[in-house]
Amino acid sequence: MTDLDPGTWRLPAGLDARLLRAAAGTPPALSDAERSRLQTFGHPDRRRQFVLGRTAARTLASLRLGVPPEAVPLGVGADGAPELPGLHVSIAHTARADHVAALAAVAGCPVGVDLERVARRRPDLWRRILNADEHALLERLGGPTDDVQTLLWTLKEAVLKGQRTGFRAGGRSVRLALDADGALPDSGHARAEADGSGAWTVAFGRDGDLWLAIAWASP
Repeated sequence: MTDLDPGTWRLPAGLDARLLRAAAGTPPALSDAERSRLQTFGHPDRRRQFVLGRTAARTLASLRLGVPPEAVPLGVGADGAPELPGLHVSIAHTARADHVAALAAVAGCPVGVDLERVARRRPDLWRRILNADEHALLERLGGPTDDVQTLLWTLKEAVLKGQRTGFRAGGRSVRLALDADGALPDSGHARAEADGSGAWTVAFGRDGDLWLAIAWASP
């Protein structure tokens, strides 16, 4: 199990996050309903992602609620996103071959997480997700490389998941601001303004070939 370091990420009080990998050997923590749902997934990677994501979220929430992970009342909302009475929760996962990872966050304020592997992207992906006033940010980060485009996608998706729309709302519904001096940072914080949900702060970092982002609604 790998815990995100709050000292490094500067997460606000009341927001906890955890990154799990399939090789961590953490015992799965699922409810009976989740075990039944698990059987509906045909692909092994999808099953591993589901188990890791739910286990990470349940482990975090159990510490907050003082109950065993299996007893955490983690459910699924009408939009398909995880729900937890009295708290906000977000889960993201990815898989490639045997490398499966999941990221979860639990908070008292709206929160969204995303993690994406750096992979080959459409060269013009940035045109679909960036507003005209964000083009300068793209250039400051080094232009539309796979690395940069993956980071920008991850930042925006974390915000969109936090407001529970996902990319259905479109990448351009979120505007990013990030201090960059011409080099792509390995970690940092971005500011975001989302249509309909206001200001967000996004902590991000690199873990191997993964970009991770945690977004929370700003006061």
